[in-house]
Order: sequence, then C-alpha cells, then structure tokens
Amino acid sequence: MANKVGLTDARIAGLKAPASGQIEVADGIVTGLRLRMGASGTKTYILRKRVQGKWLNVTIGRHGPNFTLAHARRKARDLLVDVEQGKSIARKPGAKKKGSKGVGTVAELYETYLAQQIVGKKRSANEFDRVFRKYIEPELGDRLADSITRSDVSGFVEKIAFERGKETLTMARIVYRHLSTFYSWALTRLEHLPANPCRDAWRPKRSEPRDRVLSDREVAALWQAAVEDGYPFGHLVQMLILTAQRRGEVLDATCDEFDFKGKVWTVPGDRAKNGKANVVPLSAQALEVVTDIFAAAGIAPEDAHRQSQILLASKVTSTNSVSGLSKAWKRIRASVDEKLGYEAAHFTMHDIRRTVATGLQRIGIPLVVSEAVLNHQSGSAMAGVAGVYHRHQYTNEKREALALWGREVLLLVAKYPPQDSQEE
Repeated sequence: MANKVGLTDARIAGLKAPASGQIEVADGIVTGLRLRMGASGTKTYILRKRVQGKWLNVTIGRHGPNFTLAHARRKARDLLVDVEQGKSIARKPGAKKKGSKGVGTVAELYETYLAQQIVGKKRSANEFDRVFRKYIEPELGDRLADSITRSDVSGFVEKIAFERGKETLTMARIVYRHLSTFYSWALTRLEHLPANPCRDAWRPKRSEPRDRVLSDREVAALWQAAVEDGYPFGHLVQMLILTAQRRGEVLDATCDEFDFKGKVWTVPGDRAKNGKANVVPLSAQALEVVTDIFAAAGIAPEDAHRQSQILLASKVTSTNSVSGLSKAWKRIRASVDEKLGYEAAHFTMHDIRRTVATGLQRIGIPLVVSEAVLNHQSGSAMAGVAGVYHRHQYTNEKREALALWGREVLLLVAKYPPQDSQEE
C-alpha cells in the first residue's frame, strides 16, 4: 500500500533546496497543508484551500524548532474549521481575505523574488533576507500580495518607526525601501494591483548627514585602544584608521587580496560599494598591521595569493567574517574614554572614514587624491564626460598620501599619551 503521509519530520529534515525556484511537498494527513522550500533553503508551511471557486493560499509559519510539523498540522486544522464556518482566515484582524488565481501571498511571492533577484546577485543578500524575515514576513507575509494597500504600508512602516517606545527611523526607512523594491519587481505579476503600494506611502524623512569628525586627541586615544585590544577587532580599527576604507570592505577582505611584494590591497569591484575595484596602497604602518593579522590567523604572507579565505574570519567557519563586533566596539569605545579622561561625544566606526578624509585634507592632500583613496566616484574630476575620459587611478598619489597619513597618526599618538598613563 502506498505511503500517503507525504510529510514526516525525517523527510523534512532531508529536503534539499532547489537550485532555483521552489518545491512543494503535500501532507497526506491534513488536506491542503504543504511545505514549500525555495532556493534559500527556508521551509515554509502553507495551507491551500479552494474557496468559492478560487484558490486561497495562506502562509502558516516557517518550519523550525519552535514551529514543527505537528504545530503546522494543528494550526491548519483550526484554519480549515474557520473556513467551513465561513470565517476569514487572514492572520491579522481587519486583513482582507481575497481570492486569487495563482497570485499567492507576499511570503510565497518573496521566495521567487529571493531566488531570481537576490541570492547570488546582490552583495547584501543576507541582510535583505534578514530584514524581510524579521520585519515584513510576520506582519504582511500571509496577506495576498495584490491585497496590500498604501495605507497598509504606511501603518506598517509607522509601527516599526515608533512602536518600541523609541524612534527606530533608520530601520523603518530600510524596511520601506526593501518592500518597495520587492513590489517594483512583483507588480508585473499582480494583475489586480494598479500600482506599487509603497508609492506615496508614509515613511520617515531621510536623516541629516552625519558630520562627526574625531579630534586629534580622540584619534590618538582610539589608536591606543585598538593596539591594546589587538586581534581581531583592534586590528580592524587600525586598518580603518590607516586605509580609510569601509568597515565591510575590511571585515570581508580575503587573504588573496593582499600583495605583500607590491604593498597593495585590492578591494575587488564586487565587494566595493560603488562596484569599482580599488587599489589601496599599504603604508608602512598598515603593512605592519596586516602582517600581524596574517600571523594571528596562522597564514604566511608568501601564501596570501593562494588563500581565498576571509582574513578576519570567524572561528566557526572561514567563509564568514568574525562575529561579536558590536560588543568589541563598546569595549574599545570605553577604553577611548578612559584614555581621554572624559567621555567623548558619540561616534561610530563610519566616522573614522570621515575623520581620515578630513585629516588628509588638513595635511595638504589634494581633494581629488583623497577622493581616490576613499574610492569615491564624485567631484569634478569624476563627473560627466570627465569621468569617462579620466581613467588615471592615482595609485602613486594615494601611496604618498597614505604614507603621510600613517606617519601623522603615529605623531598624534606620541603627542597625546593616554590620560591614565599621565596620572601614574
């Protein structure tokens, strides 16, 4: 006799994600219950029920330790009872239940979007998926994709911005942007949706650009705190100070990006924010820090070109960068205050980059060179037609600029010893 169970815990555990698109496995115990898996590997329970001649798809929940097959079957049975009694089975009170031919819910359509547009195509794929799973899916995931309105989006984004008792405007803007991007893609698949529901919906205004620049004394204290903290986070901060590159570019740098003989670090275009490869000359100070990192990682500099692993790698897996950055940054910031003898005004890791750019200007580096160091595609030298014909990479000029800056950092460290050492 054929096995009609369909879904079992063992079968679910052994499912392999498809290379593209998604797969579904029907349950043989509860009619209409299915497990869907996309290319991302996420397993989601759905209930498919024909109501008044139209198919209704409802996302029940994501498979995991806290929501197992048994939980899904129990919830599916409750929903089916509601259908038989003529009740709406939309998750949120007031949400519209709307029949649809092949449209599906936001969560279902997202799995296709993730496979086709995000995974393997965007550097921010993991972060994009995290935002969707944490914020969008719990609120809108089980709604039919073509039933979302502008007021739904406005209320949802406003809730993120203010519901936690404190303003989280930045995250609200991020969620709005992700949702809008998703619907721009989905719109051609939603026959009954006239426009992107995010258009003209409420979202927080963009915050004013930050202008925090560390003082010379603060730069010295930060360097001293980083030296004391050592590998890996202290070295990360030292590299930010000496190279002016972005935090993610340093964190995700692989060993084979470093050329010790040529004394350069090449950030490839697929990791650079603007998509343009950036050759970063290593000053004597930066080369010393990189050498220390390689030593701490147990990799010989002469083997760098043969190692594709992340240099500041997690202890768990060499394919991920080191974790625990937030905790380490708090520790380093506390150390900075101790060395200053007072509590410095708030600053972030990104403010280091602005500080270095300001420092380069102060020591006489031409703007076009400091912009090249930052890998900015801005300014008159890079704009319009000039940007098409001016292909000079300023490698020698960047090398001289970063060498001068490296020496300047050490001069500041010597000029401003830690406050606690002065008191001893």
